[in-house]
Amino acid sequence: MNHLKDFFYYSRIERNGVITLLVILLLLIFLPYTYTFFVTPPLTDFTDWKADIEAFEEGISQKPIAKHSTTQKTQNWNMKAIRGEKEAVTTLKPQKFNPNTVDAMDLEAMGLPVKTITSILKYRAKGGQFKDKESLEKIYTLSSEHYQQLYPFIDLKSRAEVLTQKTATASTISKPLPPAFDFDPNTATGEHFEALGLASNTIRSILNYREKGGRFRQIEDFKKIYTLPDSVYQHLKAHIKIVQQPTYTSSKTYSPKTYQKIDINTASLEDFQQFRGIGPSYAKRILKLKESLGGFLNSQQVGELYKLPDSTFQSMLPYLECAPIEVRKININTATLDELKAHPYLRWFHAKAIIHYRETEGPWKSVDLIQILTEFDDGKGTFQKVKPYLTVQ
Repeated sequence: MNHLKDFFYYSRIERNGVITLLVILLLLIFLPYTYTFFVTPPLTDFTDWKADIEAFEEGISQKPIAKHSTTQKTQNWNMKAIRGEKEAVTTLKPQKFNPNTVDAMDLEAMGLPVKTITSILKYRAKGGQFKDKESLEKIYTLSSEHYQQLYPFIDLKSRAEVLTQKTATASTISKPLPPAFDFDPNTATGEHFEALGLASNTIRSILNYREKGGRFRQIEDFKKIYTLPDSVYQHLKAHIKIVQQPTYTSSKTYSPKTYQKIDINTASLEDFQQFRGIGPSYAKRILKLKESLGGFLNSQQVGELYKLPDSTFQSMLPYLECAPIEVRKININTATLDELKAHPYLRWFHAKAIIHYRETEGPWKSVDLIQILTEFDDGKGTFQKVKPYLTVQ
């Protein structure tokens, strides 16, 4: 009976594990017979309705798109609206632009989302060209509402034509530009820009760009305003004074927290509690681990404490010292089963094997002979860890 009892011996953790597995197996066995009571079958079959919706959407996607005209606009189907989904619409601040040459700054000033601006620039970078106004609708991130707002302002003139027109317009201006004065494009008001001779659409582009969080970090950035003639930029260039924003540095200097070095075999409860993350509970468990082992042999053993976070241990490790001591040893020739398995490095099957060997083969001649027991061939280095704590005398 004793042999049978030893064979079916389980530790508390192992018993809990077996009970948990049995409960899970019972649930899995009875699940097929009970789940129907908790699952309610659908009362309405939507299969035909879904098929009609898919056919409807497929028919719309294959319908040819009519050309836009200035007198009559083609109605675009909005599937989100058909499904009853609400879609947020942002009102843009459009101005005349060429989608083949407009830069990100002007698109942002008009209020377009960042993802739409990125799509347009990527399309052009890959060699794409907008040959007509309807081509802009190919940008999949551009909503139909935004497209309708931009459509009247799309100007597909070439960049050379635009520059020529700007030059011709500038040359036909009868009155000269007003005298320039120093200004910061990041802080100047609309009245300042108007006094400098800027056109109203140029002023609107600058203010819209700033409202979206844009900043002119260097003088050349001001030239990127699409509606700003080059002649006006050259006239104002010498008067652009960009004031760098001050950088605020904290007057406080923070130094990393330092701790007092301690000897882990003589340290008290308060000594361990100085470390961040070590409260009374962890400190007591460290001292209990030291007592169970019979003394620490190295600082790494503190990290073996159950559930001690590795980050906490690594932060305290540089401050842990371990002076050589004579640890408390267990005599494997006289120790009882309870005394052996009470050591943190020994399980009950280790202790059982040690006692069984000495009862059948006689007293242990040396601690090194324990290596012949298969229970210690676990690949975890158990023998090397426990060897300093064992003796045969």
